[in-house]
Parts: sequence; structure tokens; C-alpha cells
Amino acid sequence: MGMDQDNNNKSCRGLMVLCLPRERMTPEVVEQFKARGEGRAVLVAPGEKEVEGLVEQIEIGFGDVPFSLVSRMPRLQWIQLWSAGADWLQQYPELAGLPFKLTTTSGMHRQQITEHVFGMLLAWNRRLPEAFACQSRHEWRKMPLSGLSVLEGKRMLILGYGAIGAGIARAALTFGMRVTGIRRSGPPVPREEEGVLVVSAAKLPDQLPLADVVVNILPLTDETRGSFGAAELAVMKKTALYVNVGRGATTDQGALLKALKSRAIAGALLDVTDPEPLPPDSPLWDLDNLLLTGHYAGFHPDYDAIALKIALDNLDRYVRGEPLVNLVDKTAGY
Repeated sequence: MGMDQDNNNKSCRGLMVLCLPRERMTPEVVEQFKARGEGRAVLVAPGEKEVEGLVEQIEIGFGDVPFSLVSRMPRLQWIQLWSAGADWLQQYPELAGLPFKLTTTSGMHRQQITEHVFGMLLAWNRRLPEAFACQSRHEWRKMPLSGLSVLEGKRMLILGYGAIGAGIARAALTFGMRVTGIRRSGPPVPREEEGVLVVSAAKLPDQLPLADVVVNILPLTDETRGSFGAAELAVMKKTALYVNVGRGATTDQGALLKALKSRAIAGALLDVTDPEPLPPDSPLWDLDNLLLTGHYAGFHPDYDAIALKIALDNLDRYVRGEPLVNLVDKTAGY
């Protein structure tokens, strides 16, 4: 490339905007973006009003870019989310046809979500919520043998078997469980991957009746919205648990409530609901066969540091003209 052409490209470069709280985007973090942005200006703009004044200049957005403004960004080339999900695209379908690239932090949630899932499973099997309640009352109580359970020998079925699913599966195998993973684009013929039987979504009706634990980590798309409902719950074992750490709206919550009330399944462990936050008057709060956490399974004490590493790696790729990692198919929504 000649010097004149290179200088011309530099003059056409736009703004990199960091749409995250200022206290998290420290001067040291901003300097890292500047050092790797090939001369692009960097601004921290955590609010919609701040971003609105910059729409004509933005080439790259990091973090919580106001999606309602994206269609007004003529120079936008790329958005790097600070999260793994892109289900907000369903609210802005017009963005799917725009040429900007969209990437996520997919993969960084595997360890904490795996630990969260097994924290809930162990709490259920060992009746820990009851034990903690007894502790608060200064009451020494031994749980009856009939009310306790173990994971060894049980079958786990993972819906949406990807990076997070593989992490959950490895932990399940360590506990002596048998694991099957469901992929929507799974193999036409079942195959084994590192001790896990991987099958396509077409095999879900065959696999559900066999499962002792069903773990839902599906992304939310038009295809998956409400996809786990009455028909799926009806074929599960009465002793089975349903775990959802993906997106609340992939489950028909009314059907789940009915199944829990009627004891059609043993219980549910939910980190996500529909809607969120769960309204105070929701009947889910009062079920004795439900454990509920407030959508924090993906939280990590070093979340920003891990997400920053992914973002900076992608920025290096972007300036070199290399393929970005965690690229989202904006039409499919994941």
C-alpha cells in the first residue's frame, strides 16, 4: 500500500466508543484501546444521550451500544458486545440487513455458569436451602434419607450444546453422570464427543423421557421462543429436574408452572425467567419445588477483565483485517 493511500485510509477512520460505565472504563483501559486502535479516537459514552451526539462519527462500538441508534450510524463497521447474548436483535429486525459486524463475549461464561448449575443441583440433592433455614432458627436437623439424592448414575440432557454445554458436561462426567447434548445443527447420526453423546434437535422427543436432569442453555431466537413447553414437560420423568440458565423466554413459563404445581416433574432450578425481574406477585416465588436465582449465573468477579481481553483480541484482528471471533449471524440471532 502506498503512503498516500495509507494516509487517506487513516483520515477516513472513525471513532471508537466505549458504551460502558465510566468507573469500569478506567484511563488505563482507555489507553489500551488507543494503543491498539491505529490512531482512532476513543471516547467513553455510557449513556444514550452521549452516544446520540456521536452517531455520525462512530466506526466501532464496544459494550452496551444503544441499539435504537445503530441504524443512524453511517460509518459503523463493528459492534463488540460485553455479553454473550444477542437476542435484542429481535426488537430491531431492521438491523439484520445492515452491513456492520456483531461479535459477543461468547465462551467467557463457561466456568461460572457450570459452577452455578452444579451449585443449584447440589443444593437441591442435599436439601441445602432447608439446612440453611434450620441454621437461621438454631435448629439441628438431620434430613431423612428418602429426601436426599446424588448425581452419580443419573442422565443429563443439555439443550444448546456448545462451549458452555461442554463445560457443564465435563463437570457432569466427573460426578459420574451420563450426558447427552442436543445441537440444533447437530449430526444427522448421533456421535460421541469426549464422552458425551451429541444428537440433533430432531432427537429431543426420544431423549427427554430418559433424562433425570434437563439443562436449557438455548439462546433466544424466533425459533426457540417458548420452545420448551407442555409437550416437552409431559414426557419428562416425574423425578426429573428442569434447569434453565439460558434465556427465560425459551420456556413456556405457564406450562412449567402447571407442571411444578401438579408434580408432573420433581422440580425446577431457574436462573432466568420471563419476564425479568420476576414480578413480586408471580406464583413461582411460592413453589416449594423451585430454586430461583436472579440471572447472575454468568457473573464473574473478573468479568470486565475477561471481556476486555476478548474485545482487544478482536480489535487486533479488526485492524489487521482478519476474521473476528464470536461473530453473530444477525439474521439467525446467535
